[in-house]
Amino acid sequence: MRNHHLLSQYVTALESSALCVRLNAQGQVIFISDSLKNRLNTDQPVVGKGFKQYIDPQHREALADRISYTVEHQQSWNGIIRLATQQEQGAWFRCLTIPLYNDQKLAEIVLLLQDISREVYLDELLNETRFDAVTGLATRVDLLNDLKNTRAQCLAILDIRKFRSFADFYGIEFGDQLLRAFSDWSAHYLSQHHLYLYRLYGDKFAIAADFRMIPSVFEAHLKHFYQALSATQFTINGGEVAVDIAMGMGVGRKKLIQLAESALARAKKVFSGDRIECVKERDFTHSHQVNWMPKIQSALDNKNFVNYYQPIKSSNGKHVDYYEALVRLRDGSTDLPPGLFLDKAKTTRYYSQITRSVVEQAVVQSEQHGVAISVNISIEDILHSNTVEFILNTLEQHPLAQLIFEITETESTEDFTAVEEFAFEVRQRGGKIAIDDFGVGYSNFSRLIQLHPDYLKIDGSIIRNILNDKSNASILNGMISICRELEIPMVAEFVENEAINGYLTQQQIEYLQGYYIGKPSPYLSKWLN
Repeated sequence: MRNHHLLSQYVTALESSALCVRLNAQGQVIFISDSLKNRLNTDQPVVGKGFKQYIDPQHREALADRISYTVEHQQSWNGIIRLATQQEQGAWFRCLTIPLYNDQKLAEIVLLLQDISREVYLDELLNETRFDAVTGLATRVDLLNDLKNTRAQCLAILDIRKFRSFADFYGIEFGDQLLRAFSDWSAHYLSQHHLYLYRLYGDKFAIAADFRMIPSVFEAHLKHFYQALSATQFTINGGEVAVDIAMGMGVGRKKLIQLAESALARAKKVFSGDRIECVKERDFTHSHQVNWMPKIQSALDNKNFVNYYQPIKSSNGKHVDYYEALVRLRDGSTDLPPGLFLDKAKTTRYYSQITRSVVEQAVVQSEQHGVAISVNISIEDILHSNTVEFILNTLEQHPLAQLIFEITETESTEDFTAVEEFAFEVRQRGGKIAIDDFGVGYSNFSRLIQLHPDYLKIDGSIIRNILNDKSNASILNGMISICRELEIPMVAEFVENEAINGYLTQQQIEYLQGYYIGKPSPYLSKWLN
């Protein structure tokens, strides 16, 4: 009795200051504090009515069950409920439910409430930043916390090749369905190997381990993931879609995301099967500490920009039709690929000189061996009047040189008139024109008709997975039909194996290029012999 008396005094004290409601054994209100009544969405008297009607419909049954449990076991219950209040979305309360008894019979039920709506709102807001709405995956916010907590030394970042083309062609809803299907499958596969998938933004995802996994094991899991994904097709709107990804791996103690992003950028420029592009912290630090301006200047002064040559073979015979010149920077005993320096060179006044060096070497080799050589020309080159003048003068002075100018980044330029004028002037002087990385953008087709190139190089992302991706095969068939109609010969890059070579030959693609045909070499004579 003494405990009951003390509890009654405690409840009476709370009634005067807290959000409080007292119910009889039938669940009707016998008392409600003014502060709580003012929050309820009603102007009518509350006392004498069932309190159930003021509880959010989704919470009524659950609260009734909890109250029944507390009454049966004669103990209190502490939980969270939502009431219908003057706020449109209602309000959230922490609820302490206390049953009071008289002679072992339930006399009344006291509900003491604490408004936690702001805390719930902040949790929901945080949840929106932590979890992606489309895929349900954790986002960059959780990734940063997890990397810190696990002291990870490995991270992979990937994106879906051609995803923008899928979304542009089939629509946003199709793109979202593809993202969900890819995310569900990938997250399930990776979780079996203690790896977690995060969505960063768009079609870009991250993969991290749930413990401090060593790099070699992490890389092995990534390779197996890539292989399994390559053998998987997703059903979207009744059709089968194969997904190809570019993936980079960062290894280090700091700036893991930056390392993985750098590796991904490198991976997007090459197509190397399940080989994972990896950037390690020591290499990354060295790369960013290098002052490229004097390094590039020194290479120009000492003629250390050298051309590698990769053969391009006719599909209907064994002879090589022409060669592509690929620039390298000779640094001691190492020849650095253009991915390390060319973008940096574009920010310097030396970029045009690198282009000149490539053209000059190609001219010498073409005249000496009587072969055709293609040279990559960017939009920056075409918009640089001195570079264009140099190219045109070189063609006039070397009429025996057989040069093909392979124009890159045509999709990104707004001044296509300059491209057309360049192509016209080159042809006037005996040169030829090729369009590089021809893909599925609509503007590509209209520009193709305008420019009518001598060669068209198919985007490597289409060729790389052509045997497993029906959509890639459909895109290629459409391109073949158009090029046949326009009488433009096609070049397929990234012919990496015999199976792809056989398929493209069967499709009567005129020219083939890739490691299966021949790897780039600084010695053109290697191919001639």
